[in-house]
Amino acid sequence: MKLKFIILAISAFILAMTGVVILPIVFKNDPPSIPELYSPINGATEIPVNAVFTWNASDPNGDSLTYDIYLSTEKDKLTPIASNLTETSFSKVLNYNKTYYWKVVAKDKKDATDSDIWFFSTENSIPLKPHSPNPKDGEINVPLIITLNWKSEDLDGDKIYYDVYLGRSIDTMKPIATALEEPSIEVNLKEDARYYWKVVAKDGHGGIRYGDIWAFQTKSVKELGVPFEPTPTNGATELETNLTLKWKYEGKEALFDIYLGVEPQNMSLIAQNLGYQFYDVSVDFGKNYYWKVIAKSGDEQKESSIWNFSTKKILISEEISELSTQVTVESTTVTVESSILTQEATVGIFEEITDNKKYVYTTGSGIGMYIIDVSDPKKPKIVNHVYTEGWAVGLYVRDKHAYIADWINGVVVADISDIKNPIKVGKLKTFGKVYSIFVKDNIAYILEGSSGMEIAKINKDYSLTSASYLELKGASGRIFVENNYAYIPMGYDGFVIVDVSDEKIPKLLSYFDADGFAYNVVVENDIAYLADGGVGLKIIDVKDKEHLKLISKVDIKSEWARVFFDGNIVFYAEGEKGFSLIDVSNKEKPILLSAVDTKGFCYGGYISDNYLYIADGENGLLIYDISDPEKPILLSNLKNLYLQNIILEVK
Repeated sequence: MKLKFIILAISAFILAMTGVVILPIVFKNDPPSIPELYSPINGATEIPVNAVFTWNASDPNGDSLTYDIYLSTEKDKLTPIASNLTETSFSKVLNYNKTYYWKVVAKDKKDATDSDIWFFSTENSIPLKPHSPNPKDGEINVPLIITLNWKSEDLDGDKIYYDVYLGRSIDTMKPIATALEEPSIEVNLKEDARYYWKVVAKDGHGGIRYGDIWAFQTKSVKELGVPFEPTPTNGATELETNLTLKWKYEGKEALFDIYLGVEPQNMSLIAQNLGYQFYDVSVDFGKNYYWKVIAKSGDEQKESSIWNFSTKKILISEEISELSTQVTVESTTVTVESSILTQEATVGIFEEITDNKKYVYTTGSGIGMYIIDVSDPKKPKIVNHVYTEGWAVGLYVRDKHAYIADWINGVVVADISDIKNPIKVGKLKTFGKVYSIFVKDNIAYILEGSSGMEIAKINKDYSLTSASYLELKGASGRIFVENNYAYIPMGYDGFVIVDVSDEKIPKLLSYFDADGFAYNVVVENDIAYLADGGVGLKIIDVKDKEHLKLISKVDIKSEWARVFFDGNIVFYAEGEKGFSLIDVSNKEKPILLSAVDTKGFCYGGYISDNYLYIADGENGLLIYDISDPEKPILLSNLKNLYLQNIILEVK
């Protein structure tokens, strides 16, 4: 344009000086160059739906340019989506899983030039996470024949197909249906049983979304029973002052409250939410007592008759002994004042005579943690339990405190220094559902299923304060911590190692890929023992935390797997197939010593002093003598407990 003005000015000057008219030269306009397209690049796939288009062009005459951008899912029907743009970029939200064609037209004041036509495909929309389950998560009294249903959506309108998993524990869920086209399935269930389930949504284009794990409890076809047949028998006389109250019960699963007093119309609650049918008490000499038991299930309860008994009168020699006992109790700062000894007094005496007792702590029956006396391995006996509001699925016991993984209820801490009177002293509401917990020093490492690991500080009063959270999609099973490293199973993705030296900033270091399904890993002296479900035991050198080395393996074909290590013996739980014992004294050449069918479902176990304690599902607690690991000997089977998805801790 400047050149045109110069020519016109020169022509005017010549005309003025010479009187000669000179016609100006008219120059032809040059069109813009062909626009060069940058992004999305031609033929690209998986382009985000928030697409950004970029290009460039120039004009030979230096004219200013504007741009029109055309877009369509059909090459021959391109339509403008923006006009007269002055910038060389434009953003637009597109649809999922579509192929688009686009071009740019560059314009000056007279001419326009089209670019080539490019094409690209947008990303596939993964279905939304399945939600709104029926039954609701945590629901109880669910019918035995029920239609499981849920909701899920796909933003690009793809048809969704569903895989449904169901099982009696978190880690034993199996597919009961695949490629369902409707978000529902009818199932027949067992009565009075807990079930865990999840849904996987797929869109047929490679998009997969895993749902959360939900749980529910089926109803019992039995009615709530009335406690009967008391011990001591109704009207019993001349009883000792230290005695055990017992009763019988038939009906659906229940918890029990006990009331006791010297007047039938004024009895006091002395025990609440018991999961067993006995309770030890200490009372006074020469008194008549009344007591009753209330069975509870949900909002329903039934009350026994009021029973009575009387204790023998104190003799002179016994009076001296009783005074001596009171002095002993007072020395432990516990007073004996009421007609019924306080729990503290009972326990003070109890602890004096049980210093050499051995206890097993278990979870898995749905009403908290059981404490089992295994001092005589041939005659294990339930002595107490800690009731929790959630569904206890994992446990760690240390320093006379139990840390209970209570599913949707978070973590519950119980003081069990007094076996006769365990007390809940702390609770942490977690981000997700708690699968398992590991305690080291004053730190609790909490595995929250399918989501990640939460690290919490244990305060002096044993309350828990969250310190950090590390997201780990797909985390499952049992967490294990050695030194400053956490080992976290990830199912089909093997396990990961996390540096937890700074509890506020956990750092993911490395992965170890499993051939099967990683249920748990135990580490001793930088050697990891992995339960690789469906494949068997793997022994791994983890000294170099970022470069893990497989040392050896033992092929064990079982869908379920869990390991426990003691000395040079590995216990390997195999679910329906029982368990195996493996000699790993030579890490490069492990030897299978024995394989035992437990008759139940072997979820896990604990070895201590040549005894093996096993959680065998509906078959209860098993105790084996494994002093000869090639020939384990079954010593006892404590039934009427459903021990599933648990860890046993022997202290």
